[in-house]
Amino acid sequence: MVRGYFAYLLLGHILGDFYLQTQVVSDRKEKSLKWVILHGAAYLGAYVIAALPIFSIEVALVGMVASIAHFSVDMIKYGYSLKISNGRNTNILERNIFFADQTLHAVSLMIIAYAATLYCTPITSPGLITGFLEVVGMTGEAASSWIIAVLLIHKPVNIAIQKLLMVYKPISSDVTRINDNNAGRFIGTVERLIMLILISNGQYSAIGLVLTAKSIARYDKIAKEPEFAEYYLLGTLLSTLCVIIASTILR
Repeated sequence: MVRGYFAYLLLGHILGDFYLQTQVVSDRKEKSLKWVILHGAAYLGAYVIAALPIFSIEVALVGMVASIAHFSVDMIKYGYSLKISNGRNTNILERNIFFADQTLHAVSLMIIAYAATLYCTPITSPGLITGFLEVVGMTGEAASSWIIAVLLIHKPVNIAIQKLLMVYKPISSDVTRINDNNAGRFIGTVERLIMLILISNGQYSAIGLVLTAKSIARYDKIAKEPEFAEYYLLGTLLSTLCVIIASTILR
């Protein structure tokens, strides 16, 4: 039962804090209280969306509590951002703030999920959804796990890896390729999706083929620029680690 509530809360968090929040909103949120409030409203909307298939007022209230907790953490971050606004905002500081923020959100979701398990009724899917899942041969828990895992390995992991690697980013004369990283992020998402499917089917050896194909595309630059090779290897290892972590959701 804890898993059910935590899955619901995690899904709402992923939608609200990543997919319904653009980079513009994230930047403005650090300087304007109005944008913190707007983000809080969008975050609450994400839980409403996540609760729609369940049709439960009780579950929606749990999502509201999670939204209040999220807003509280964002207010702490907003106050801290104002405090250091006149100081030097380095890449290391930006990285630390991001992961501290997400850690606080994750801890609050765990606490709320545990409390909901104690005081609320179990989460159950409506008959229509249950019937559809039976036809396709999938349980509600498996379906929600796949949705969360796929959403997690796209935008959240891309942002997390970007924050981790920004400290180690090499100085390169190839400015156009480094700045235009949308294709690279999409390739990373496809790579992680393929690895997730392979891991779920126990095809662990095939993952090496995926990593090899990715390395071939950058072989020339890897061979000529040792700093880029280290940066590339670190990014690949982090991406693979994130897939392994995401695959635990499917178990």
